[in-house]
Amino acid sequence: MEVPDDRTLVGEVLAGDKQAYAGIVDRYKNKLYGLFRKMGLPEADAQDLTQETLFKAYRKLASHRPEQSFSGWLHAIALNLYRDRGRRKVPVPQAEADQQAAADSGTPEGQALRRELRTELDRLLDTLPEHYRLAMVLRYVGQLSHEEIADLTGMTAPQVNNALHRAKRSLRKKMASKEENPYEFSAAYRSGKNRL
Repeated sequence: MEVPDDRTLVGEVLAGDKQAYAGIVDRYKNKLYGLFRKMGLPEADAQDLTQETLFKAYRKLASHRPEQSFSGWLHAIALNLYRDRGRRKVPVPQAEADQQAAADSGTPEGQALRRELRTELDRLLDTLPEHYRLAMVLRYVGQLSHEEIADLTGMTAPQVNNALHRAKRSLRKKMASKEENPYEFSAAYRSGKNRL
């Protein structure tokens, strides 16, 4: 069975089929949760903001313009709610990082390496300036286009491209200074749910 696209689901919800919103929730709940986690929120807060984002989007669905990307519109709501929350960063407990890595497939050694690399990459992401980190998270966790990120952040698309380029360069330098192979970090993220 073919899964309807966002435009179709939104149209069905606006036409009165409230059950169609379940398709939107299924499509975006993990992406939003991952976005909030990468922005530094603890698990419970990320879950709360994910639910709050989806609920607010449902209430305001009629204000979504069909020519606008639904994903971008939804991420704008998420980003505004995140900003309203005050951007208080709380470190992710190591036990949660261990649980996530344990869920990965592969050998125990591979799991341990991926867990270590992800933890280090998350730590390095936290050292980036806020606008670099935000651009990286929206692009690689939220999977938004440069134009969508520009709309959300107030940057231009070339500024987004520049921020992403500088963030990656900064991460490469930081990883190289630790005598790590930057490609191992990329491979570790590709093997999980996050892609950098």
